Amino acid sequence: MTLRVMLVEDQSLIRMGIEMALSSQNETEIEIVSKAENGLLAVQSYASERPDVVLMDMVMPVMDGLTATRKIKEIDRNAKIIFLTSNSAIEDILAAFALGANGYCMKDIEPHALVESLKTAYDGGLCVDSRIAASILDYVTARGALPKGEGETTGNGTRLNERDMEVLQLLIDGLASELSSSINTKLTVLNILNKVVVLNDGPEVRKNAGPDSNGLQVDISDKLEFIEMLGAGGMSTVFKARQKHSGRMVAVKIMQSTDSGLWQRFIREARIMSTLSHPSIVAIDELITDGDGTAYIVMALVDGPTLSGILECGGAMIEQEAVPIFLQCAHALVYLHESGVIHRDIKPSNIIVYCENEETIFAKIADFGIAKNNDAVENRLTMAGEIVGSPLYMSPEQCRGEDLDERSDIYSFGCVMFEVLCGFPPFVGSNYFETMTMHVNQPAPLLDEYETPRRKISPKLKQIVAKCLEKLPEDRFQNSRQLLTELEAIRMPAATIDGSQ
Repeated sequence: MTLRVMLVEDQSLIRMGIEMALSSQNETEIEIVSKAENGLLAVQSYASERPDVVLMDMVMPVMDGLTATRKIKEIDRNAKIIFLTSNSAIEDILAAFALGANGYCMKDIEPHALVESLKTAYDGGLCVDSRIAASILDYVTARGALPKGEGETTGNGTRLNERDMEVLQLLIDGLASELSSSINTKLTVLNILNKVVVLNDGPEVRKNAGPDSNGLQVDISDKLEFIEMLGAGGMSTVFKARQKHSGRMVAVKIMQSTDSGLWQRFIREARIMSTLSHPSIVAIDELITDGDGTAYIVMALVDGPTLSGILECGGAMIEQEAVPIFLQCAHALVYLHESGVIHRDIKPSNIIVYCENEETIFAKIADFGIAKNNDAVENRLTMAGEIVGSPLYMSPEQCRGEDLDERSDIYSFGCVMFEVLCGFPPFVGSNYFETMTMHVNQPAPLLDEYETPRRKISPKLKQIVAKCLEKLPEDRFQNSRQLLTELEAIRMPAATIDGSQ
């Protein structure tokens, strides 16, 4: 199969040099099918050309590479884009990957390394020039962010772990070929980049990251040192923090409100989480409340990106990568549902994924802010007809504000599986209302329509996702254990992924 490349470069001599470099490798499977002199022309031609990989310059007239990347990603979330540039500034590197780039290489990269980078990006991996990797190592070293035992910390407590260092060193040594383009390697590179983002924010992060930056008066400074904000929602904000008594890094979810209903929901979330103990569910350490209406849920900090972050940087996964994640999430759902808990907000940003080596991968479900259990009194906090959830992943009955059971979570998980395999959710309207209307009225699209030569999906997995996305709860899996059983049945060698046994 020929790998079709779009080359975006404003300098004609450099374009010619890149073409000659690729042709010198005698790679008959790589073909430059389109060339553009600036980002605007690249965006205009992308939809018709649909190249397998885009080689994108950073600084160009009319439209720069970062803007072009953002616009191309709006056309095709699964677009594979490698920046081929002379810019080696950390800020440029982070900006590129934040937009979903699949790689960052210098223009004078060795031809064979460029070929390998193209293949890695096409296979869904992330590629980093060895000199860029060396710059990243220098950066984290200067900020005292090496793994424990390899230098004293001088920064905000963020450190690379052993797996991060192993992968980074291989990239520096030019041994990227020894790294597979697996989800494990992608996870590690994303983890490194996320930590560099935190370090790049500098000392101001420590000063402004804590809840007092939002006007809250906190009196737990003897317990926690706030490092950075990890995310914010409608009811709360999550920070990375260090426990002062142990030095351990944790995640802290903070809510301050005079609304008694929101306060009680937050307390309920902590109570629900405190009853749960499962390897695929984020664990809670403690609940802290103070006298000014502020509550803190202290949780384990998982050293990895969210599933949504993975999808944003590389697009859809192949089945062999996705199924292990699906299985762990399904195990967590079985545990939750058999414990009487309905999550009600299963989505990629609430699933954290991490790895410790190239062989294993772990997934954890987080954020129980709108979960419910079998406590009839506490469940009055959600009034009849009240609609809660994230519209892209809500079941039809959830969109209608009806009472929910575990089959609603199964539908939401079906939306997640669809997005992981295709790169986008099954229903995306122009606004929340239109999206919810689509969930209620429109048949779910079929995975067959979105298969590619690289992303083949087994018939069994297609059937599982379709069953999860049935409109009527009685037509779906009736419990998550049934779903888990079906998923376990498709765990098979890669050679049989096309459905042949």
